Amino acid sequence: MRNTLVIILAAGMGKRMNSDKIKVLHKIAGKPMINYVLDQAYEISNDVVCVIGHQSEKVKNELNSYKNLSFVYQEEQLGTGHAVMQARNHIKGHKGPVLILYGDTPLLKHETLKNLINKHISKSAGMSVLTSYLDDPTGYGRIIKDENGQLLDIIEEQDANTNIKKINEINTGLYCFSSDLLIAALDNLNNDNNQGEYYLPEAINHIRKSNKIITESADSKEILGVNDREDLANAEYIIRQRINREYMNKGVTLIDPKSTYIEEGVKIEKDVTIYPNTYIKSGTIIKKDVVIESNCLIADTEISESVKIKHGSVILQSTIGENTDVGPYAYLRPQTSIGKGCRIGNFVELKKSSIGNESKVPHLSYVGNAKIGEKCNIGAGTIFANYDGFNKHETVLGDDVFIGSNTTLVAPVKLGNNSKTGAGSVVTKDVEDNSVVLGVPARLYKKDN
Repeated sequence: MRNTLVIILAAGMGKRMNSDKIKVLHKIAGKPMINYVLDQAYEISNDVVCVIGHQSEKVKNELNSYKNLSFVYQEEQLGTGHAVMQARNHIKGHKGPVLILYGDTPLLKHETLKNLINKHISKSAGMSVLTSYLDDPTGYGRIIKDENGQLLDIIEEQDANTNIKKINEINTGLYCFSSDLLIAALDNLNNDNNQGEYYLPEAINHIRKSNKIITESADSKEILGVNDREDLANAEYIIRQRINREYMNKGVTLIDPKSTYIEEGVKIEKDVTIYPNTYIKSGTIIKKDVVIESNCLIADTEISESVKIKHGSVILQSTIGENTDVGPYAYLRPQTSIGKGCRIGNFVELKKSSIGNESKVPHLSYVGNAKIGEKCNIGAGTIFANYDGFNKHETVLGDDVFIGSNTTLVAPVKLGNNSKTGAGSVVTKDVEDNSVVLGVPARLYKKDN
């Protein structure tokens, strides 16, 4: 199967999406839909060609992580047959099966494509058509077979009579070809139709003369093509179900899978519990025994063991040490690092700051551009004033620092180990170890030796 050439058609704009963005770059569970197709293609072969047209540079930039991916251009979209023609040089130099996929069919599974190719090879077929059975086949081309199950033709909806329209086996548009017969078929395609386009299914007319044509069936959920926003939502739902089912099988508890949104590219260990209406975005790593309560948003964050994320918290591009509690309604902005055994309470906002082990920011505080040592306590209402109107500045706290309620720390400023501020103080100057300051501006009240 590794000698298969995979061609992915992804040149069309997708007008029914009503978007300035090409259809195949619209995301499903955090990943562009074409990436799902490419991931399946690379499970089969490293010989992959992508036919691109609209917004070609954007597509290439999005796919630059795929090694050995070739691109060909279809500047004018003149049908599926015309799209495959653009890869003619790749096909001509290939000996083996050629698999045709579409960039807007993200639900296909590796097993389905593997079965199609293996059957194509074992039957020495010239053309293999992936079909499916639909309760309502309206709009799809119907599969016409003889009494032996040999495919005779594909009749499009507009050309079908009443009896043919009753057939519920449909053409998915996905094919596997013998490379030499595909080249010959492409040479014989014509655009003698109302649209003036070249249609790939018409390859049947040439290949039936030279070799047998077979079919392989797929689950109807897999063959869904995304053509509009409703299709996009349906695909999102199916992929999200797959993701959630995989995590539950690995020992993750989802209180309500239907209202739990986990993107591709997330890693979750066993014995994690996730409550409803939570959104976990790609790049997030969650270690075992973590509890995430309802209505949380977590993105690109590493959460260590036995952490509890309470209701309504938002955590972005951060790291959280084990046995730490966060929230409710905490906001951890990018480049925040929290140590072990910490407490980050309700309505606390942290930004580009590090919090040492066993330190507490219990509630109603803003901490920006700060380094907080171990076993510190930040009183309610404390503000780390990090911006002077032009630049951001850093505040540094040593270990065992106690900040009284409603203190303002005006950066740049450093507070030494075991120092304290009185409630309501405005600290504008560095504070030495073992010192107590208070007032506006804060002055030395006493210093312990």
